[in-house]
Amino acid sequence: MKQLTLTEFELEYETGAYVLDFRQAIEFVDGFIPASYYMNARFLKSHIRGEMIHPTETIILIASNHAISDIHRELEKLGYSNIIGWLKGGFETWKEADKKIDIAISIEADELMMDMKYDDPQVIDIRSAEAFDAMHLENAENIPVENLVFNLDDLPKDGIFYLYDEDGELSLSIISALKNQGLHNYYHITGGFNALKQNEASMA
Repeated sequence: MKQLTLTEFELEYETGAYVLDFRQAIEFVDGFIPASYYMNARFLKSHIRGEMIHPTETIILIASNHAISDIHRELEKLGYSNIIGWLKGGFETWKEADKKIDIAISIEADELMMDMKYDDPQVIDIRSAEAFDAMHLENAENIPVENLVFNLDDLPKDGIFYLYDEDGELSLSIISALKNQGLHNYYHITGGFNALKQNEASMA
């Protein structure tokens, strides 16, 4: 695995390599390379990760230099052997070159609560059925993540849907995957269910 120049990175990107972005969530939502997957520990450990990003795929990375060795080892443990390298200078190199970027719409828990006072936003809880039954945001619909990502043809293309999991990490990864499939109407709730509870959102 090597440090890639922008030209080298872009060549791999344009020929179909998967971009895995290991930055913090707050950085990712503000801007990322289109078709990137937001990566975090929960997504890496989930069984759906291998279905969405098959180990045989060619991989290129967005990550800080100090984290590359650990990320490389973790990906190799998961069976990813075709990791080409990481972009020198990270996302800033891409941005400074005025390349196309995408964003993930993310709202704070208190913003959603304010919307709920005057509207009926469509909220999807992607946690397990057990966690949902124990407690969930009032009027949220429980769609386990497997049902969401493996039934893309059945998902509505219109309207806005807010996704949450426990802490907002896995849901942001799923949103990035949905955007890869052309679904841009799924929004992120910062901090997930934990943030909603702390803001005393209405629970059922």
